[in-house]
Amino acid sequence: MTDAHVLGIDIGGSSVKGAIIDVSIGAMVSDRLEFPHHPLPNLTSLVASINNIRGQSGYDGDQAGIGFPGVVLGTRILNGPNIGNEVRGTTLSESINGLGLNNTLLNDADAALYHAIRNTDICRGHDTALMITIGTSIGTALSQGGRLIRNIELGRVHDEKGNRLDENASQKARLAYNMPIDQWAMQLSKAIRHISLLTSPDIVLLSGGVTESPRGWFDKIEANADLAIAPGSNKAGIIGSACWHHDSKK
Repeated sequence: MTDAHVLGIDIGGSSVKGAIIDVSIGAMVSDRLEFPHHPLPNLTSLVASINNIRGQSGYDGDQAGIGFPGVVLGTRILNGPNIGNEVRGTTLSESINGLGLNNTLLNDADAALYHAIRNTDICRGHDTALMITIGTSIGTALSQGGRLIRNIELGRVHDEKGNRLDENASQKARLAYNMPIDQWAMQLSKAIRHISLLTSPDIVLLSGGVTESPRGWFDKIEANADLAIAPGSNKAGIIGSACWHHDSKK
């Protein structure tokens, strides 16, 4: 294990995923591990999953970047709509420190976009990039001129009918309502266009588990900007969180 190896963690509404990341090249150097959890997971569950990822990946370092599905400021969690309330504040970061892991928190969509900005060329030539993560909810991240504008959480804003965007456009909604692909793609397209009206992106990147198999739905998405699957797909948040942790320590 080298100083360039950081444990990358991506906390989601349905699971915790992670791997060892070589931040010098912005890539995984271990298998991606995933531990599912019940809705609104508590602190004990999240910390146990992170510790299991560390053990099963064979990581013997002491550095971890944590992607979190909510607004974070430093080591403080301000909100996490799909995570238990007891995780708010600094309890998560302090508990991970208790595992012997020096850690940094970053919004999970921000982490996915940071990977795209730092480790790939996909945003080159695009001044404003919008990341949309599709999972339990809809996450969003924005960059301008290659810099993150952090904690831009727009997936839960309301549309013109007063409905939250993620209530019909998320992967959770698609499965819960048993939506046909065409219907879900229409709802996701509406959400993307609505968020784009608020942010004026030159390129929209899509991430999340569903983007690992884009065939059959991606070509049905209509956006008012260039559209692409995010580099790393569902791995982007894991890589980006580790790279952010490393870079923030410079």
